[in-house]
Amino acid sequence: SNPLRWVYLIGFFIILALPLLNLPPWFSPPDWGKTIVLRIVISILLFLFLWQLLFRREMVSDVQRAIPRGSAKVPFLLLLTLLGVYLLATLFSTDIRFSLWGSPYRSGGFINFASFIAFVLLALVFAKQNDWKKFLNFSIVIGLFVSAIAIFQQFGILSSIFIPQATQLGSTIGGPIFLGMYLVLLSFVTLALGISTKLRIKKLFYFFSLLVFFVVLLLTISQAAYLGFAVGSLYFLFFYPKRFTVLKIAAAVLILLGILGAYFLKTHPDIPLSQHYVISSVTRWNIDQSRISAWKVSWEALKEKPLLGYGPENFASGFDKYYDPSLPLIQRDPYQHSSWWDRAHNFIFDISVTAGIPALIIYLALLGAIFWRLQKVKQQVGPEDKTTRIISHGIQASLIGYLTANFFGFDTFSPHLIFFLFIGYTLQITASKEEFRIGQGKISAIADFLHHKRYFIAPAAFLFLLWFLSTSALKPFSINTQMNVAKYLVRNQECEQAFVRMDNVLQKSSFLDAYVRLRYVDFMKTCEQEHPENTLEYAQKGTAILKENIIIQPNNTRNWLLLGGFTNILIEKEQDEEKKKAFIQENDAYFEKAFQLSPKRQEVFIEWTKFHLVSGEYQKAKEKAQTCITLNRKLSECYWLLGLTETFLENLEAGKEQFRIAEERRYNTKSLIALHQLAKAYTVAQNYEELVEVYQQLIALK
Repeated sequence: SNPLRWVYLIGFFIILALPLLNLPPWFSPPDWGKTIVLRIVISILLFLFLWQLLFRREMVSDVQRAIPRGSAKVPFLLLLTLLGVYLLATLFSTDIRFSLWGSPYRSGGFINFASFIAFVLLALVFAKQNDWKKFLNFSIVIGLFVSAIAIFQQFGILSSIFIPQATQLGSTIGGPIFLGMYLVLLSFVTLALGISTKLRIKKLFYFFSLLVFFVVLLLTISQAAYLGFAVGSLYFLFFYPKRFTVLKIAAAVLILLGILGAYFLKTHPDIPLSQHYVISSVTRWNIDQSRISAWKVSWEALKEKPLLGYGPENFASGFDKYYDPSLPLIQRDPYQHSSWWDRAHNFIFDISVTAGIPALIIYLALLGAIFWRLQKVKQQVGPEDKTTRIISHGIQASLIGYLTANFFGFDTFSPHLIFFLFIGYTLQITASKEEFRIGQGKISAIADFLHHKRYFIAPAAFLFLLWFLSTSALKPFSINTQMNVAKYLVRNQECEQAFVRMDNVLQKSSFLDAYVRLRYVDFMKTCEQEHPENTLEYAQKGTAILKENIIIQPNNTRNWLLLGGFTNILIEKEQDEEKKKAFIQENDAYFEKAFQLSPKRQEVFIEWTKFHLVSGEYQKAKEKAQTCITLNRKLSECYWLLGLTETFLENLEAGKEQFRIAEERRYNTKSLIALHQLAKAYTVAQNYEELVEVYQQLIALK
C-alpha cells in the first residue's frame, strides 16, 4: 500500500546492477565506482524512509511487520549485532577515519559495510517475497553480462572497448579470484532455479546461464574459486532434498575418476593434455606459501588486539608490526622488496584482525543461523512450494562454496553484495512463516512523537543528506577521477600535466587526503626514473606532502619510510652545513618511527642504510646493512648496500665480495642508479682506477 514502494524497488535494482559498473577513469578502481553509487542510492533511500516515517503514520507499523519474529529473529539480531561490533571496532580503531571510509584501492570501510546491511533492512520492509525472486533473476542477468565481458576480454573481442586480458581475468569485478567467488555465489542459485521451474524457456535460460558461469569460472584460473565450486557442488548433489540415489552414486564415481585422472596427469606432465593451462592449474594445486606466511603474521597481530582488532581497513597496522621477512615467500618475489599486505587473504584473519574475535564469532554464528533457517525451510514447506525448497538448498551450496573460496581470498564489493542479498532473502522467506502482533499502544506513541517533530527533523535530515552526498560521494568521486587521469598522463610520460592536476587535487580536502598524497608520491617516484634531473624538485615536494601525511596517518609505516627516502635526497644535495645537520636530525627520527611501526621490515633498513651513507656515518650504515641481511638473506639490495659501506670504509675486497653476492641474487649492479652510487663510493675511497671503469660503464649507458 506504500505509494513510493516503486522508488525503493528501483533503488534496489540499481544496487544489484552495480557489479557491471567499471568505467575508467570515472569508476576506477573497479569497486570504487560501485561503492560511490551504493552510498548515493542508500543515503537517498534512507532519507526517503525517514521522511515517510515522519509524515506517514502507517510506516511505523510497516517496519514492525517486516521485523522477523520467533526463531527467525536469531539471524536478524546477529546481523544487527555484527553491525554494532564493527561500529565499536571503528570507534576504537588505530585510524578511525580510514576505518570509516577506506580508500578507492579496496573500497572498504565501515560506511560501505553498513550500506550493505541498510540495503538488506530496507529490502525487508519494502520488498515482497515475489520481489526477492526478481532480485535473484536480475542478479543472474547481470552475472551474464559480467561473464560476457570476461569472454570478450579473454579472446580479444571488441578490444577497442574491452581491454584484452589473457591472464588475470577480472571482467568488471577486479580480479580472477573475486570474479570466481562472484560466479560461485550465482551458480548454485541459478542451478536451483533451473531445476525448480517448469517453463521450458526459463529452464533453457537458467541452464545456459549456468554453462556460461562455469566456462568463465574455468577461465579465471583461480584455484580458490575452483575449490569453492567443487565443495559447493558436492553439497548441492549429496544433500539435495530428493534422494536421486543412482545419480549420487554416478557422481561419486565421476569424482573418484576425476581425482585419479588429476593424479595421473600430475604424475605425467609430458602428456599434452596435462600442459593445458586450465588442466595444469587444477593438477598443480597447492596452498600459496606466501599466504601461509601472512597467516602466521596475522596470528601474532591478532594476539595483541583480540577484542576489537585494529579497526576495519587497518589490517596493515597489525601486519607491519609483526611482519617477518624470513617467512617463506612473504615478499612473493624474494629478490624484490614489495611486501605490503593490507589483507590476510583469509576471511578468518581478515575479520578477526580488523574487528576482533567477537566479530568473527558473530559472523560465523550468523552464517550458521542462516544455514539452519534454510534447512528448516527445506523441511517445513509443502510439496506445492518446491521452488522455495530448492532455492534454499542452492543458497546453502552457494554459501558453502563462497566460504571455501574465501578461506584463500577476501571480500570485495560484488561477492559481498550477493552474499548480503542471500542473507536478506533468507530472512524474508523465514520471517514470512512466523506470526507477529503489532503493539498498537507502543506504535502509536512512536508515530505521534515522529509526527510531532516532523518539521524539525525533516529539514535537518535533508541538510545532512546534502552534506553526506557531497563529502562522501560527489567530492571524492571527482578527486579520484582526476587522480586516474593523472595516472594515465604519468604512464604516457606527461608528468608536468599530471602534477598540475595533482596540485589542484591537493587543494580539495576530503577523506581521501592521505590516499591522494601517497598517490602523488608514487607518481613522482615513477617520473623520477625518466627525469632524474628533477630528483631534487621531487624530493622537496615529496617531503612537504609526506609531512602532511604523517599527521593524517601517523601509524602508516610507508609514510615515514617514504619521508625518510626523500629526506635522504635533500641531505645528499644540500650544500649548507647547518641545513644539512637539521635534515640529518629530522631523518633519524623518521626512520626510528618507521622502525617502531615495523621492527623487521627490510625496506626500513635499506633506506636507513642509505641515510647513514649520505650523512657520512659509514659504520652505522654497515650495521644497518648487516641487520638487513640478517632479517632475510635472500634480499639482494641489502648485500649491495653492505658492499657500498665496505667501499666507503675502504674495505675494497670485502665490498667486491658483497657486490658479487648481490649480483648472484639478481640485483642489477649495472643500472644507472647502482653505478652512480658506486662512483660516489670509489670517489670517497679515492680508488680512481675503479672509478675510471665505473665512468666508462656510465658513458656506455648514457
